Amino acid sequence: MVAASPDTAGTTGPAAPVAAPAAASGAPSAPAATREGFAPSVAVGARGASAERTPVPVGVSVPRIGVSSSLLPLGIAADGALQVPDLGEAQSAGWLTTSAVPGRPGPSVIAGHVDSRSGPAVFFRLHELVPGDQVDVQLDDGSTVTYSVDDVVRVSKDAFPTAEVYGPRPGPVLRLLTCGGAFDRATGHYEDNVIVFASLR
Repeated sequence: MVAASPDTAGTTGPAAPVAAPAAASGAPSAPAATREGFAPSVAVGARGASAERTPVPVGVSVPRIGVSSSLLPLGIAADGALQVPDLGEAQSAGWLTTSAVPGRPGPSVIAGHVDSRSGPAVFFRLHELVPGDQVDVQLDDGSTVTYSVDDVVRVSKDAFPTAEVYGPRPGPVLRLLTCGGAFDRATGHYEDNVIVFASLR
């Protein structure tokens, strides 16, 4: 998936990794992230102060690829990279808590592993999505925010489109992130990232 440190996420250990099929490439170029994963270099979301309690996303469903997952809270690691779920929770995706609450202005960012030492993980089939596919995010107030996929791209981690993924947006948008491409046994990481761009349906 995305990596927070060189020895954890995105790896499959000493055993041969499950190869993730390629997705369409062609994302816009932007400042590169760390080689291992995503490194937000700009403020994300649009989280203003409010006396009203803010709902929190607790689940994500992607019917076309059979994903129905609870959401773990993710933060930003000390090295500036997006934290990732522990490989022991590879079947669960995570929501970047500094990103926008789904349904509110700005990018909401959800990330998940592509595989683990035991096989395919929650976002193994993310690359199969196409424009128009539905993504539902469930909030803890009982509501559901529905998005429609706009684009799916695969990009080198050396050319990760940081501004396109994390940069401010006037309306609610969703980004789904995982790893893809070839697995580099020397580094223990996949060489690319798969990114799904979606907007409110």
